[in-house]
Amino acid sequence: MINKYTKLLPLLLINMIACSVFAGSIITDNKKRERSNNEAMSELIYKKFVKLQELIADEQYAEAKKGLTELTAKRLNAFEEASINQFLGWVESAEGRYESASKYLQKAIDTDALTNPAHFSMMLQKSQMLAGGDKYQLALDALDEYYKVTDEIQDTTFYYEASLYAQMEKYKEAMVPLKKAIELSDTPNETWYYLLLSCHMNTSEYLQASKILDILIELNPNKKEYWNMLSQVYFTLKKDEKSLAVLVVADENGMVSEEKDRLQLSKMYQFLGNPYSAGKVLEKGLKDGVIKPTFKRWDDLGNIWYSAAEMDKALFAYDKASNLATDGKIDFQRAYIYFDREDWSSAKKALQSAIEKGGLPDKKIGTAWLLLGMAESEMNNTSGAIKALRKASEFQNVRVSAVQWIEHLQKQTIAAQARIAAEKAMADERAANEIVE
Repeated sequence: MINKYTKLLPLLLINMIACSVFAGSIITDNKKRERSNNEAMSELIYKKFVKLQELIADEQYAEAKKGLTELTAKRLNAFEEASINQFLGWVESAEGRYESASKYLQKAIDTDALTNPAHFSMMLQKSQMLAGGDKYQLALDALDEYYKVTDEIQDTTFYYEASLYAQMEKYKEAMVPLKKAIELSDTPNETWYYLLLSCHMNTSEYLQASKILDILIELNPNKKEYWNMLSQVYFTLKKDEKSLAVLVVADENGMVSEEKDRLQLSKMYQFLGNPYSAGKVLEKGLKDGVIKPTFKRWDDLGNIWYSAAEMDKALFAYDKASNLATDGKIDFQRAYIYFDREDWSSAKKALQSAIEKGGLPDKKIGTAWLLLGMAESEMNNTSGAIKALRKASEFQNVRVSAVQWIEHLQKQTIAAQARIAAEKAMADERAANEIVE
């Protein structure tokens, strides 16, 4: 989670000073800084300086650096030296040479010739340059030096400090300045709360994380990520009903629209023993095309409806799964449902499909032949039944049952034949008696 936040740091470094105009702040009790001198820039240096500024504005950094470097060879007062080093630092920063930039800025700071706003800003910029070069501890050290002398600290600066700790995965330390920044800010900042959430998540402080997510949802109620995270946090806290409730509210507001989200909602309903609602969610997702109609999804839906005792719906889903199946397992499952409903013809078709597709373990193959024989028997197809039962008798797990069924059917056949013969004999006898009379 922190990795996503990390991408925000470059933007922070660029925009922090500009944003501070609107920021909250605290006044420090540091001793008031006095400049070592009140020198100003000479007219000659100033004119050259203005031209070099124009080159920087036009992003002609090589020419600007060349001109600034040439100026350093001249006899300069402390203020001129500080200003030139400041701009050299900015040029280096613009070209991504942050470590070099920080050194130029330090030279400017060492002159002690800039006004307080410029001097303090330079110290903060030095820290930012070090952070831009991934020197986070050095950046923190430089920031600490800034804290010791500056007369005012902006809330954005505390946020920046928190970001440095976060980059170093020191999440506990990051929370201290981050909470201070949030407290000082006049307007809730979603990015700042997101970093605080990240810190709580990375330190497994899930209860605190849930409270921050409540705030984030209030700030940005249309962001699905927050709803999903809050549900997951409640689930981690073993507050299962709250976890589900969050997803239900999100669904009602159209934020459970992706496949993974609908699957998660369905699973939550299942987990809490509500298969009917789980089935409705999965069914709608398949119907709307949000969930891909794969074998697994149809099989899952069939299993859910089966557990909800919705057999018509279960069979519909299993039928869909059967069309996508590469083995006979799903057809074997369908056959059992048809057996329970005494739908012998459908059971027969499902069993034949299961056997034909294969992929069943030997025990189930034997059971499939046994059930097929029983279905044929129920449809009064004795020859077909015996044929299937003889196949079943080849499997150890159903051999006894298959032989018993075969003997039963054979006895039935003999009895039926005897009955037919007796009825025929009686009919012949009646006919003979009628002729005699």
